[in-house]
Amino acid sequence: MPTDDLKPFLSGIALFGGLSDAALDRLSQMLVHKEYGKGDTICRQGDTGRSMYVVRSGEVVVCRDMGKGDLVRMVRLGPGEFFGEMTLIDIQPRSATVVVERPALLYSLTNRDLYQLYQQDTEGYVMVLQNICRELSRRLRKADQRISQMAHEQGDEQTQIRAPVRPKSG
Repeated sequence: MPTDDLKPFLSGIALFGGLSDAALDRLSQMLVHKEYGKGDTICRQGDTGRSMYVVRSGEVVVCRDMGKGDLVRMVRLGPGEFFGEMTLIDIQPRSATVVVERPALLYSLTNRDLYQLYQQDTEGYVMVLQNICRELSRRLRKADQRISQMAHEQGDEQTQIRAPVRPKSG
């Protein structure tokens, strides 16, 4: 796979926005590419994870297993989007299963790669983490909006959070 167009691709996506040329060069050397076919599973909910992935081409679907084999499709991700970053941040098992919807080329970045970036380029490391945090915040805001909208439409008292009743001071 030619990597001469990798650096421009990386500099154009949110995850690597604001990085210096030197940091992009380092990351270009760290990333491992792999091709996946339609229906391939990249990672499974509950598995231990050590890598995050950037979609170069194709499309993947992030799904949650609701038990008894019922998968709920949460989001589709395409070129320039990423997944698996949570396991690098919180070192917890995978929170979802990711399945290839359209044949995909993915780049992986491991927790060791991230640590190596920290050792070699602290500023670049901080920028990558800040970009991950921005994306996690964006996703959390979107999830909050969806949850509140669904709860409102359903009149679901169990998901509605009420302000605590405070006794009058006297």
